[in-house]
Amino acid sequence: PIYYGEDNWNWKGGISFEVYPKGWNKSLKEVIRKRDNFECQICGKKEIDENRNLNIHHIDYDKKNCNIDNLITLCNSCHIKTNGNRNYWAQYFKNNINIKSCQ
Repeated sequence: PIYYGEDNWNWKGGISFEVYPKGWNKSLKEVIRKRDNFECQICGKKEIDENRNLNIHHIDYDKKNCNIDNLITLCNSCHIKTNGNRNYWAQYFKNNINIKSCQ
């Protein structure tokens, strides 16, 4: 069976329904994609090969934190992967990803 809401193993108290802040927009996402060379920062897939825009992920999982150092480009499959075991992924990004400052 499929479990929804509080019955789902990945339930986080309804935080997915929180509204994104005003600064979360196409411009910001494009800046992050450009900084990350339009490629997934986990597996290296390129946006051009995916034939779609890559996702922008909040490293600390706080959608209100739109600081550029908290955002990273991921392909869809890697972005889905990071939804589980969040403590692992937050630590992974902290230890393994060198966020380049935007010029």
